[in-house]
Amino acid sequence: MDDDGDDNHGEEEATAAEVSQLSLRRHWETSSHPYIFFNQDRITMTFVGFHIDQNGNLIDPDLRVIIQPNLMSRHLRTGLYVQKVDLETNYESWSKGEKIEKLCGVMGVEWPYDPDDSYELTTDNLKKILAIHMRFRCGIPVIIMGETGCGKTCLIRYMCGLQSGPGGPKNMLLMKVHGGTTYKDIEKKVEQAEKMARDNEKLNIDTVLFFDEANTTDALGMIKEVMVDRRVNGRKIGEGLKRLQFIAACNPYRK
Repeated sequence: MDDDGDDNHGEEEATAAEVSQLSLRRHWETSSHPYIFFNQDRITMTFVGFHIDQNGNLIDPDLRVIIQPNLMSRHLRTGLYVQKVDLETNYESWSKGEKIEKLCGVMGVEWPYDPDDSYELTTDNLKKILAIHMRFRCGIPVIIMGETGCGKTCLIRYMCGLQSGPGGPKNMLLMKVHGGTTYKDIEKKVEQAEKMARDNEKLNIDTVLFFDEANTTDALGMIKEVMVDRRVNGRKIGEGLKRLQFIAACNPYRK
């Protein structure tokens, strides 16, 4: 038996699988992704990256090709146009103020406010904040991945700042997870988040406990229990609390 031949064949298969995954990710990053968000007021909607031409076709705003023909009837398109819904806007050209207005509309923030003048609110960050908020709304656990220093914490802090408003209450707890983090440390942080959430619940804003670099501790099972089961050592977290949220950040896997 040729062991070297088998090894080479296995390596080729692994390489092909990696290339396939990278190609799929690249295709996602370069493709158009139109979204419709139902705003917190339950009446209005926010359109992001949505281009509908006069014939009701969904258009890729960059390539100007039809993604899906006849997506919208002329009657519906006319009705939305009369209500001043711009279905041909280019969100890449939105100013920071316009992006904040869109975010606040979806999140239910009454008075749009920029919590950090120095923060670069890119279109990518806009979509990430919206995606996180929609997961909050649906009760889906949120895990974000990225290298150290890529802006994960700043993104969450900015999102929380939008909700708390100028001079508003603290609504984000950051837990820097490391190799020495214990089950007891996590339990204490959760109790602190519960106390903060009880105060913020009266103001109808989210409270976020952010586990940074969550995959660096042996107590990862406790973080899973908190985020997925919403329990800590078997105890149900936040009886009566509807807006206590959890986010975990982890570093990418390296071979």
